[in-house]
Amino acid sequence: MWRNLGTNAGTIPSSGKVFATIQSENLDLKKLFGDLGIKGGTSGILNARLDADGTIGDLNASLNVQMRDLRNDRWPKMEPATFELNAQAVHHRLTVLGKLQQARIQPLELNANMPFDIPKIARAGKLTDDTPITAKARLPRSSVNFVRQFVPDLAQLDGNLGLDVDVSGTIGKPVFNGAGDMTVNVARFTNATLPALTNFSARLTFAQNAVSLERFGGDLAGGPFTMSGRVTFPKLIEPTLDLQLKANSVLLARNDTLTARADADITVRGPFATATVSGNAAMTNSHILKNVDLIPIGLPGRPAPEPPSERPEISFPDPPLRDWKFDIAIKTKDPVLIRGDLATGGAVADIKLTGTGLRPALEGTVRLENVEATLPFSRLEISQGFLYFDPSDSMNPR
Repeated sequence: MWRNLGTNAGTIPSSGKVFATIQSENLDLKKLFGDLGIKGGTSGILNARLDADGTIGDLNASLNVQMRDLRNDRWPKMEPATFELNAQAVHHRLTVLGKLQQARIQPLELNANMPFDIPKIARAGKLTDDTPITAKARLPRSSVNFVRQFVPDLAQLDGNLGLDVDVSGTIGKPVFNGAGDMTVNVARFTNATLPALTNFSARLTFAQNAVSLERFGGDLAGGPFTMSGRVTFPKLIEPTLDLQLKANSVLLARNDTLTARADADITVRGPFATATVSGNAAMTNSHILKNVDLIPIGLPGRPAPEPPSERPEISFPDPPLRDWKFDIAIKTKDPVLIRGDLATGGAVADIKLTGTGLRPALEGTVRLENVEATLPFSRLEISQGFLYFDPSDSMNPR
């Protein structure tokens, strides 16, 4: 080994002998991550054993890992899970078998088989793009209700899903074959202002190096939507998106003062890490209902309303949305109706959403039409007025 230092030869020769046995039992994952400075919030018990012999060039090794009672602090309602992994390296080939089990879903099975030439990997510093791979992922049909463990805001979720996918080809040019489908009969949130999802059905087909949306659509509070397109994988870990969303009068939000619906024709294209979202959205069948209580402000002993402590901001600081680019035209198909005890009228928008997920920006105008304001001792009529949005301060229209 020492005579190879400073030369083009491998530091550890292929003929170097290997003999190792490493075993760990009942290792506390939370304590282990803490000792390593990893802030993952994952807890559980780890058992592992590694046996290896032979040479670097012809390794015979096996790794058995079992993790039980897996939990995560971010999802306190998550049922404990168990993960098992068995890997074997024999005669330059690696075989991996994995299984994830949890009470609320059928076991998710993963297996893979690929060449495992340690000297070649060491010289390249990675698995090369021409490395052949054979893999399979299978999830028997299960209830989608398990998703509620990770999304506590879901009050009701009914439906099922299944997955059966094979992967072949190489790391650089994967080839897929199989399908996955999901049905959601109804999904309701604890927040009543969010629209309910009903009659959702999706089928994804895996062929060659792409995942295609054969069927993807449902209703948001009576407004139908569909998505079409595909996701291609020029490399196994570098997906490229080509998706189109169409919606007809879908409900975006509803509460005591606001009902917002919109038509949409939006595309998402480009590499997953830096995709571009573009298209059009048109507000329709929307209204604002707001009554203003003037008198209590002047009552003795009651303080005046305080202004907001800070200006609202919209930002997505985490990948992948952080680096996505936006170019969406937001208009009104018909005026947003303004109704209240003091004012009535309509609003017409012509706004552009641009920028990135980290720094989105709004630019354009909202035109107020036929606004009538009735005050205790006067009346104000505005035939036309404007709110101007500047991208440098989008949340503070003038």
